[in-house]
Amino acid sequence: MVSGTENTFGSPALIATRMAPPRLADGSVQRERLLRRVCSRKGPVAPLCLVTAPAGYGKSTFMAQCLRHLENLGVSTGWLTLEADDNEGETFFYYLRAAFGRLNPSFSRKLGAPPLDLDTPAGVRRLVTEFLGSLKANKRYALFLDDYQQIESPQVHALVQYLLKHLPDNLGVFIGSRSLPPIPLSRLRAAGELLEIDSRALGFGDDETGALLREANQLQVSDDEVALLLSRTGGWAAVLQLAALSMRGSPDRGRFVSAFSGNHDSVADFLAEEVVVQMPAALADFLRRAAILERFCAPLCEAVTGDRQHSVDLARLRDARLLVQSLDEVGYWYRLHPLFRDFLLRQLASADASEHAELHRRASVWFEEEGLIPEAIQHAISAGDHGRALDLLDEQGVSQIAQGYMFQLLGLIRRLPEALLGDSLNVLIQLTWLQVLSNQLHQGRRMLDELKARSATLDLAQKVEVHLIEANLYTIDDQVEKAGQLAEQWLPQAPADPVYLRPTFRLIQGFVCYHRRDFAGAQSVAQELLATATEADLVYNQAYASCLDALVYLVGARLKQGVDAMEVQLRNLLRFVLPSSQLIALVESMLGVLYYYRGDLQRAESSFQRGLDAQRVIATLDLVIAVTRARVQLLFRQQKHEALLDYLRETEQLAQARGWKRLLACLIHERVRILLALGELPQARSRFDQWQRERATFDGLPGHTRDSLDYWSSVADARLRLAEGDIEGAEVQLQPVLREFLNGENRFRAMELHLLLARIRLAAKRDMLAKQSLESALALDTDHSTVQLFRDEGEEIIGALQSLKMDLQQAPDNSCHQIWQRQIETIITPFEGAPSAGVPGRPTELAETTSVNELTKKELATLALLVEGLSNKEISDRLCVSINTVKTHLKSAYGKLGVSRRTQAVRTLKRLGVFE
Repeated sequence: MVSGTENTFGSPALIATRMAPPRLADGSVQRERLLRRVCSRKGPVAPLCLVTAPAGYGKSTFMAQCLRHLENLGVSTGWLTLEADDNEGETFFYYLRAAFGRLNPSFSRKLGAPPLDLDTPAGVRRLVTEFLGSLKANKRYALFLDDYQQIESPQVHALVQYLLKHLPDNLGVFIGSRSLPPIPLSRLRAAGELLEIDSRALGFGDDETGALLREANQLQVSDDEVALLLSRTGGWAAVLQLAALSMRGSPDRGRFVSAFSGNHDSVADFLAEEVVVQMPAALADFLRRAAILERFCAPLCEAVTGDRQHSVDLARLRDARLLVQSLDEVGYWYRLHPLFRDFLLRQLASADASEHAELHRRASVWFEEEGLIPEAIQHAISAGDHGRALDLLDEQGVSQIAQGYMFQLLGLIRRLPEALLGDSLNVLIQLTWLQVLSNQLHQGRRMLDELKARSATLDLAQKVEVHLIEANLYTIDDQVEKAGQLAEQWLPQAPADPVYLRPTFRLIQGFVCYHRRDFAGAQSVAQELLATATEADLVYNQAYASCLDALVYLVGARLKQGVDAMEVQLRNLLRFVLPSSQLIALVESMLGVLYYYRGDLQRAESSFQRGLDAQRVIATLDLVIAVTRARVQLLFRQQKHEALLDYLRETEQLAQARGWKRLLACLIHERVRILLALGELPQARSRFDQWQRERATFDGLPGHTRDSLDYWSSVADARLRLAEGDIEGAEVQLQPVLREFLNGENRFRAMELHLLLARIRLAAKRDMLAKQSLESALALDTDHSTVQLFRDEGEEIIGALQSLKMDLQQAPDNSCHQIWQRQIETIITPFEGAPSAGVPGRPTELAETTSVNELTKKELATLALLVEGLSNKEISDRLCVSINTVKTHLKSAYGKLGVSRRTQAVRTLKRLGVFE
């Protein structure tokens, strides 16, 4: 559509659709998360918002949503979609003038033909000055320039650059482009006046992907299918929509999602037409050859492709948004977008097979020379050179296991023909290690039996190693005494080479000491191993020794010392292995435990996230219990109740699969504790009684397992009795357990029991005795660094600590009392002004933290039926949407209301008068 051959202002005909944003389709996914990042209640948050991403990432749609959002705030907006014709200065002038005319309609009438000197700096300055002079000081404006990648003209770049340099406070500019504009942005970036939204930010998240599939496309998909499709596409909006369209006709949607890749016809057509066709032929060929690499750097690309020009220019390819993504801060390692890589690999597969194999062979040689053995093996297998792969495994495999690359190595060995594996005893030993260390204990036992059957062919070092693997299997299976017996028998026979044999037996002896509550002995072993000079083949031993050391610091309530020691050890290990090592993740997860109880929740969360996979696979039971307890409390404090329930379910499944009864007992205590904090007493009692019946069926448990089950059950029972008002029964239940730990060295557990006893005494109105329990807990804190343990017992303890602090201030001067006062101050600081009752971490004044205006129409409609008392199924029928859609709306609304459950939402909505 055009406005006519000549408009009333003497300009050429303008295409009207270029002056309007793309129409937002009904049911399009609202990018609330990004809108909040880009727009405040007053307007754009930065003078320039630069939105750059490859085709199909939803740049234009998002900017159109920004425009509509700003218009609702009273901001005057102008939109211009750029085309190649705009490289002609006059054409760009007329369209930019029309866009400013949308900002201020009177402006166009004052400006006629473009200045003749538009291609000079003076002409640019005059033009921009006239444009900006048309804006009213008391109004707010936003100018949108989309598809800026079409612009190549230096004159147009100069005009836009001058405009950005002289932006008034009441004008914000949005630029959308497939590549970074060749405009200097450093000044704006340094001044904090540039907001950059790239493909990572534009990529859809879980909720947005779910909304696109379930609401916009009316598909019934599970959360797992949403998550899998999201991981396949990286949140690429256009490709997600193509997948959704294809899923409509798929008889097996689960299989479709699992198999979805860049090879699907609709996706391949999109990539061919929108991405590859726009590239120079040499660049497209370079990317096709580089696609054999999961990650690449300039030297590797040059070695594999032979193309030096494009290899050294990876940063430019990334900045040009050609689906080349940076993997690190320094810009050394890169990768292709996964779907784009799938597409290129398919194209490469149609080429000469010998060329494909040669590319992989070159990659294998490069990775071997760089000491990156798993990738060298991977490319040797992909080249079809199984002999080379087996040689690399035979020489380097165990060393790679010792460095923590277990998952990668196990996957590679499984790609080799089984008949070939039997040719190398060393590779069989490696495979057995991998089965055991990845907790595939049944397969590990089978392979140990096979190796023992070939005992006559094993040399001494191999024979000792087989029994070392068996001892590790017993340790992981929570049969630590059996592991200790093997260590006692075989350690004296272990040769000095390989270097990891003796230290690994000693490590097992350290865990035996820990099991026997000989914490001093356990720490002695750990520190003996940590004192040994680190080398790559000792990373496994030193990582586990560091975790054992952390456990001892934890039970001894020496958190500060523990954090200091583990941070040093983590830095040391990272000198020898990459951050991707599973052993690094294991150390980080234990460091997260210490961070948590010291009250450093942000670092705890970061450490847990990196270490969760390692915890589920290679951690021993005591490490899993320590992480589980801290992780559960952290999720609860963050009010991530859905994630918390998922985590509890996953951990319970892990415990059932491994037969870890001690973990099951710990989990029932944590479930009871959380349910009580949420006010769900009947459910907590039901869970506990069910556990007691299940526990009665357990036979033949080792002594340490029975003791652990007794402990967790007693503490959970005491918590339940307290909640039920049986205060005397709660104290009677708790006292024997407390006496046991006061006589031992587990000061941390004793502190926790003292805090629970203080709660019981507060409930009985015995405040002085409660304060005595608090003083006992403080006295047990060896380096006065425990914070979160006190906070987690709730606001009753915080109130009692405040009172104790005042008592200490009145008491005779005492250095210990001064230390306690400082520690109490640290503990209670986040709770200053908090109410005397409620759940820790829950907002106290929802009216202050809730923005009802942020609720969408669909969320309000869903909540209105919720307030009426309808179930999710009834709401689903009433609104004619799926139950998953109802759950999505409720989850989003709960987050905005600051609540976690239906009853809380109803209570909050009634109090705020939303539906009156």
